[in-house]
Amino acid sequence: MKNIKKLLLMFTLVFAVASCTSDDDAGIDNKLLGTWEVTEAEDGMEVSIVAKFNANDTGTMATVATFGGEPFIDQTFDFTYSVDGDQLTMTMDGDTEISTYSVSGDRLTITDSEGDSFVLTKV
Repeated sequence: MKNIKKLLLMFTLVFAVASCTSDDDAGIDNKLLGTWEVTEAEDGMEVSIVAKFNANDTGTMATVATFGGEPFIDQTFDFTYSVDGDQLTMTMDGDTEISTYSVSGDRLTITDSEGDSFVLTKV
């Protein structure tokens, strides 16, 4: 349950409290583009996060959390992002979060500022 809470908190913070946009395409990592998903379940709670990174430095993130089959979180957020090397900067509602990331095959690993890492799979 602790891992799911951390996952939900991290993605809520990273994607709902994220960073700056870039006005040029120089900061786009084509490996990052597309739709990514992570789902974890523990002790009757399931969290599913789907993040879509577009080529125009924008994206959407949908978060659904259920407990005992009943949804208690169902939100979709728009965000902007930029990359600089392995730094992923995201903005949502004027808040900024900078994380490190890497893409290996169909796996996107994001490590937040506290050192917690989360792996998403390309959809």
